[in-house]
Amino acid sequence: MMELDAFMSRVEFEPISGCWLWSGAPGAGGYGVVRIRKRYMKAHRASWLLHNGELPPHPMKLCHKCDTPACVNPGHLFIGTQAENVADMIAKGRDRRTPSKGSKNGAAKLDEEKVWAIRQMLRLKMYSEREIARSYGISYMAMNRIARWESWKHVHLNWPFNPLPIYKLEGHPRDLFA
Repeated sequence: MMELDAFMSRVEFEPISGCWLWSGAPGAGGYGVVRIRKRYMKAHRASWLLHNGELPPHPMKLCHKCDTPACVNPGHLFIGTQAENVADMIAKGRDRRTPSKGSKNGAAKLDEEKVWAIRQMLRLKMYSEREIARSYGISYMAMNRIARWESWKHVHLNWPFNPLPIYKLEGHPRDLFA
């Protein structure tokens, strides 16, 4: 019991998420590290061991439901295979290998509203691709990919379901969202 008390003295309770955040030694990837029973291990694994008596058998993993590496709440952990852990990661949109779509991509210069407006301007032949690209500060190639529906495919012509009327503008197309 002393081991559990010593462990829990290094835990901070987060009331909103219910996470028990490890405040002891940090480790790689945001996971805490602790020495339990003469061996070093990740803090969430130590928490599982102290609360449940044993670790899952190899090759099973301890996975976080809350996606917080510093969380050591055994109620936020589940036993799963590596494949299940990866499937959980992909389902929650945390896969770094799959770039985020649209404005959720940190490198995006445009957002969905601007792409929708660009497509409307192209459809109505209000401006050339080069004029639009220049006014939005994007390359001609990026503009061309939008025009050919090779990028921003999720922004269809009926997006956002209550389309605003597009009028011929005086000045630059970017003035739509100034």
